[in-house]
Amino acid sequence: MRFFLLFQMLMALVACSSPGLNFGGVEPTRVVVEGSVFDVYVVGEEARAIRLNFELLPKLAVTGSRAVAAIEQASGCGVVKGSVSGDQTMIEARLKC
Repeated sequence: MRFFLLFQMLMALVACSSPGLNFGGVEPTRVVVEGSVFDVYVVGEEARAIRLNFELLPKLAVTGSRAVAAIEQASGCGVVKGSVSGDQTMIEARLKC
């Protein structure tokens, strides 16, 4: 029983949108792009989008382009070409305002 409770608490923590040290203290902007839900963090000319919803076998080409659109929508700036890095869950990019 203890294991089950500990497991549930761990899963709740893993499911959170945690921005990391570079974006600490920044409130995210929640953006939905074509069914993908992102929390977008912007600090200066840097941005991070964290996908929050479950998607079955997401492709980076699809979720990456949605994350870039979410970053541009949340920041009001364009993403610098070639600056995008990450995976299907978290994308980072430099901004050009």
